[in-house]
Amino acid sequence: MKMAFRHPQSEHASQLLRGLTAVLVGHELLSWPLENTAPALDIRVVLALGALARAQLEPLSQLELVQTVSAGFESIDVDAASEMGIWVSNAPAGLTGNAASVAEFAVMLLIGASRHLVAALRSNIDQATASSTSHQALSGKTVCIVGLGSIGRHLVERLRPFGVTLIATNGDLALPPAGVTVYLANELKRAIAPADYVVICVPGSHENENLINASVLDAMKPGAILVNVARGNVVDEDALCSALRSGRISAVGLDVLRTEPAKSDNPLLGFAQALITPHIAGDTDLTLSGTLSYIAKVVEQWDAGTKPVSLINQPHKPRKLLR
Repeated sequence: MKMAFRHPQSEHASQLLRGLTAVLVGHELLSWPLENTAPALDIRVVLALGALARAQLEPLSQLELVQTVSAGFESIDVDAASEMGIWVSNAPAGLTGNAASVAEFAVMLLIGASRHLVAALRSNIDQATASSTSHQALSGKTVCIVGLGSIGRHLVERLRPFGVTLIATNGDLALPPAGVTVYLANELKRAIAPADYVVICVPGSHENENLINASVLDAMKPGAILVNVARGNVVDEDALCSALRSGRISAVGLDVLRTEPAKSDNPLLGFAQALITPHIAGDTDLTLSGTLSYIAKVVEQWDAGTKPVSLINQPHKPRKLLR
């Protein structure tokens, strides 16, 4: 089966390409850098680590499946794919090891932001940059997790040993984790009001665009700390900068920004109380091996005409019928 891996030019993408080539033995896998046109027109499956718009989909008349190489699929034009009869599938964080990896990283950002890690590291070079603000311990504090998907639930378990009070928001109230007070998603302001920390774990969907805006930031406890391991579009960065300048938010830990890679003129990079990493929360050996295994399983199912569990659309007239 002829497939293409659509990807940015990066070491992470190169590592994935080597791994995919190794696990997809017997298939023809072509490299498709984001800046190039499709390497062939008779591709049946695209493995996507980057944006796929209508313009890239239209010439591929034999394309049957777009399989993302991540949990997120906001950069795929799912509506266009559905119109053309193309199935779209993601790689769910809970099935690849990504959820565990991102949850671990969220804990690191929580601690790093609490202990003013950026200022501490800078002070090794220039003592004048040392933070004069007292450091905050997690123990005894309240953490609100915005979004109880697989990452949010993994984070719950990793935070329990710190002795924190746990609050969360979710789309429904069914089967909440033990000991966690859960609010509906539309009760966000009520949920975050008592929290010393707010951790964003929701999908970067259109519905969640600017979910954390000026109004929500104003509803947070004065001096609270915000952590984002979701997607950059979930946060209104202008409003966040204002909240940091005013002291309404005392620190942030961000693994994602609205524009990636980060631009040097992004004002968030100038805050000593901002711990910002380049979207690496899920980049672990666990996620890599789990993602490769999951995609190999999807391709095997596809060959057999079986529906993968991670399909996210229903094409109007599918180019391939599945059972």
